[in-house]
Amino acid sequence: MSTARVDPMPVADLDAWRASRSAAGTPLPEPSDDRQLEAVTLTVREVVVGGALLEHGDDAGRRRCAVRVLQTTLPRDADSEWSATVAALEGFARSRGADVLTTAVAPELARVFGAAGFQATMTTIGKRLDPASAPELQEDRRVAVRPMDADERARFVADVAEQLRAGMSRAGVVDPETSQLGELDARLARLAEDPPPADELLVTGTVDGVAVGRAWATLVERDGALDFHGNTIDLFPEHRGQRLTPAFLGALRRHVHELGVRDVHLRVYGHDTGARRTFLDNGAGVEDVHLRKDLR
Repeated sequence: MSTARVDPMPVADLDAWRASRSAAGTPLPEPSDDRQLEAVTLTVREVVVGGALLEHGDDAGRRRCAVRVLQTTLPRDADSEWSATVAALEGFARSRGADVLTTAVAPELARVFGAAGFQATMTTIGKRLDPASAPELQEDRRVAVRPMDADERARFVADVAEQLRAGMSRAGVVDPETSQLGELDARLARLAEDPPPADELLVTGTVDGVAVGRAWATLVERDGALDFHGNTIDLFPEHRGQRLTPAFLGALRRHVHELGVRDVHLRVYGHDTGARRTFLDNGAGVEDVHLRKDLR
């Protein structure tokens, strides 16, 4: 049976880790708001196998520990070593007073975390945008897309606030009434500004001029190209059941290709198996799985 432990990372090791990540173009993240970061060393069978960057914070009276970065040399199929590492991370989070532990891992590791009692809250789906692939998305061109107008954006902000709040609460992404949801409300309010933030893409899907759905994504520049981070994509209830989703995705795909988007990333709630299957069936792959465990 494997044994593991988690210890605070020495300052010299943290400096070296930070420099290495920066040189590779993947710098360690900064803390969110008033939360605190803590770097730790992971040791398995008395051998240092990597490190983790933890973020500690208070959300509506509950202490949350989030694993922001998890970097190890452990093979992804080393179940025994990973099980011991997960247990050690839990124990360390508890020692810091955490009530909840969250992380995001490669799909190959989700099974080990699930066996340790973690709940999958979100799945990140990703795909390199290749206009020559997925011809089935191009064949049905019933749906066109255009930017939302000011009235549509105002209605969207009002509707999506409750939609996202309910979805995140059900999925276990956050607890109801947490500060994170307050931050979401502030971000949504900016979408109603005229004009909206330049990096936010808000479009309406139409069929013969009639609005049938909406999409919201954030565009992030990376390595000279744009990444599309989908926030919401949905059809209005009265237009569901007509197999419009592939046509909507195809129209959205063509639109963002013209904007210079290279990679598409979407986050799907853990309980929304239908949406996950739709995106996977259309050529996307799973990038990571977001997980949560209540510790107390």
